[in-house]
Amino acid sequence: MLKRIYIDNFRGLVNFEMNFDSINLFLGGNGTGKSSVFEALRRIQLFISGVAKVEGIFPFFDCTRWQTLPIQRFEIEIDGNDGNYKYELAIEHNRENSHVQYECLWFDDQPLLKFKMGEVQIFDDNYSAGPKYPFEFSQSILPLLQPRNDNTKLTWFKNRIERFIIVQIIPNLMANGSEQEERRLSYKMENFVSWYRYISLDQGKVAELINVLKDVLDGFVSFQFEQFSEKYRTLKLKFSTNADRTKTFDYYLGELSDGQKVMIALYTVLYCTQSEDYTLCIDEPENFLALPEIQPWLVQLYDLCSEQKIQALLISHHPELINYLLASPIGYWFERQSNAPVRVKKISNEVAENTGLPVSELIARGWLYEPT
Repeated sequence: MLKRIYIDNFRGLVNFEMNFDSINLFLGGNGTGKSSVFEALRRIQLFISGVAKVEGIFPFFDCTRWQTLPIQRFEIEIDGNDGNYKYELAIEHNRENSHVQYECLWFDDQPLLKFKMGEVQIFDDNYSAGPKYPFEFSQSILPLLQPRNDNTKLTWFKNRIERFIIVQIIPNLMANGSEQEERRLSYKMENFVSWYRYISLDQGKVAELINVLKDVLDGFVSFQFEQFSEKYRTLKLKFSTNADRTKTFDYYLGELSDGQKVMIALYTVLYCTQSEDYTLCIDEPENFLALPEIQPWLVQLYDLCSEQKIQALLISHHPELINYLLASPIGYWFERQSNAPVRVKKISNEVAENTGLPVSELIARGWLYEPT
């Protein structure tokens, strides 16, 4: 489970730190830094995964505008594998280029990786140091390290980073088909079909997902792939009519409504990742959905998080979602004035109990916190 993040000199996040629970709700006005936390996590994931080099992931214009500091710093802590991982990354920007100043990984305060001053050193599971050797400043060393019997702790961390799903669902961008399986969902979910091709290899997950969708999506029967070429496949969905359940009609994903596509995406993410130590970061999951549609998903999410089967970080402005989730002290209020750092305060349901008003109403009236 993600336990902590530290971000410095990234957009409005300056010397910024947050600790996390199994379920977390980010609240606050537009431009207060909520999505920037997700974006920092996504950039770290891309960097560790080796998708691109540092300049393509951490451009200099994402440094905090009202500062002149050339260095961005990031830290994340993850509990798992019977211990605590701490990953540290510093990016230095100058007129010519951007490069990694240092990259380190620790397990229970013992080193697994150190890269500083152009030299890298890897440590095995017993923390015995390997030789130092030169390494370029432009990328992470982690994606280049192959799994071995003596680096299982380091390999576990790499795999856990892959199990961050960080999305803001834009249903009209979802492609009808794909040419290959993909292990990582894109931020806007354009590659949903490619990702579904990957997770559908586990037929047990798909069977559970289909049963759930039959209950929440009127007339839904099943998924089906249609092959157009050697590699390209489209995703079709079968629906029946209320009058004759034996008669079905096929629809391509792109023919569904935005709300239907969002429901399918939300339930697929939830039921195909549970019990596998995933962290879901979803920006405004309620978009495109009516209250009766988002409520059952919300109940399932809350239950799975309470059972420690999944971790969720959510950004929302929806009153029902806010009031439901804030039955537990899992809310964080983001605030920021112009050209000033983001600040976060923790919220609990006690705030509402003291006033007799739900938290969503306090937010609407501007009474949750007095301006600082």
